[in-house]
Amino acid sequence: MVEKDEVQGDSVQFNVEELNFHPLLKDIENIFWFFILSNKTLSHPDVQNVLKREGDGTVLAMLKKYNEWVDLDIEIKDSGICTSKMNIKEQMIFIGRAITIITYEFLLASEYREAIEKDEEFRFLRCIRNAATHDNKFDFKYKYGRKKGEWLIEDKEVIKWGNMKITRELQSKNVFNDFISVFTLFLLVKHFSEELKQIDRDNKP
Repeated sequence: MVEKDEVQGDSVQFNVEELNFHPLLKDIENIFWFFILSNKTLSHPDVQNVLKREGDGTVLAMLKKYNEWVDLDIEIKDSGICTSKMNIKEQMIFIGRAITIITYEFLLASEYREAIEKDEEFRFLRCIRNAATHDNKFDFKYKYGRKKGEWLIEDKEVIKWGNMKITRELQSKNVFNDFISVFTLFLLVKHFSEELKQIDRDNKP
């Protein structure tokens, strides 16, 4: 485990023990853990066997759908060692889009909006959020009204967070998992969590 969080392109590491999101974003942290742990748990053959032995028809139907969704393949070798192979690309895209939208809406509807909405990091999040709601593709053009077809960002404009950059060149390109992964997104949410904590400290009587 690393001592500090790191964002290098789409390579991500973070210290789980030290993470504790601001109350406004705590559900986002919990959703992330649930996503990681549920896939880890359900890919284990012992867990699969327990669920199958219980014989609950509804649970078995859901388990069948899950296994098909991730194309789960469990192999037990002669040595008794189990290996699980699964494809969670679709899951990562979905959870990334969901976390982006929820985070953006939570911040937008909060008492912290005025303090953060002009920050470049919030503009970065807004671009990701807009892409998440537009079929997972960046879209920097007005869709309706008299400005339809006009660009939302300037020709040479660069919207940055860390060493990641959003420009017009990303128009119509995939967001998850090509530009950013759910793991890197999690660190972006952590950034806002720390910012909200600092605002609370600054406003404390």
